[in-house]
Amino acid sequence: MEDSEIIRLFFDRDENAIEQTRQKYGAKCDVIAYGILRNKQDAEEAVSDAYYTLWNNIPPDRPVVFCAYLYKTVRNLALLRYNAEKTDKRRVNSEASVISELDECMSPDFVDDQYEERELTELLNRFLKTLNEADRGIFVCRYFANMEYKEISEKYGFSQSRVKMSLHRSREKLKKILSEEGYYHEQQ
Repeated sequence: MEDSEIIRLFFDRDENAIEQTRQKYGAKCDVIAYGILRNKQDAEEAVSDAYYTLWNNIPPDRPVVFCAYLYKTVRNLALLRYNAEKTDKRRVNSEASVISELDECMSPDFVDDQYEERELTELLNRFLKTLNEADRGIFVCRYFANMEYKEISEKYGFSQSRVKMSLHRSREKLKKILSEEGYYHEQQ
C-alpha cells in the first residue's frame, strides 16, 4: 500500500491504518527501537507507542514523508523510554556516547532556533545523498538506529574496522560540509 493511502486511512480514522503501517514499516521500526533500548520487550512497547502516537497526531498532521515521520516518532519514543530507565544502567554504550562521536563535527552553539534546525536538516539530507549506498547505510545505522559496530558489520558483511573507517570518513566529510556552510568552527 502506498504511503498516501495509509495517511488517508489515518484521516478516515480507519484502524487498518495501523496494520498497514505495521506491515510496511514494522520491521524497520523494531530495528530502530531495539538499537536504542537493547531490550526486545521495551522496543516492542516503544513501537506500539509510536503507532498510538501516529493515531493521535494524524490528523491534524499530514506527514510529507510518512516513513521519516514514523521513524522519527519511534526513535524519539525509544529515547524517552531509554532516558526514563537510564538509572537501571541496562545499557553500557549509551545514546550519548554514540552521538558524542559527532561532536567533532559540531560547534557548541550548533542549532539555536527552528529555522536553523530546518536548514540543518536539509543540509544533512544533502550530505547523506553524497555518500554511496553502503556508507549512507552505515551512517544511518550508527547515528539514527544507534546500532553497534558489530551489528552493522554483520548487516553489511564488512569487518568492524571497515565500518569504523567508513564512519570516520563520513564524519570528516560532514565536518567539511558543515564548516563550508558556517555550522562548524574549529575549536582553539
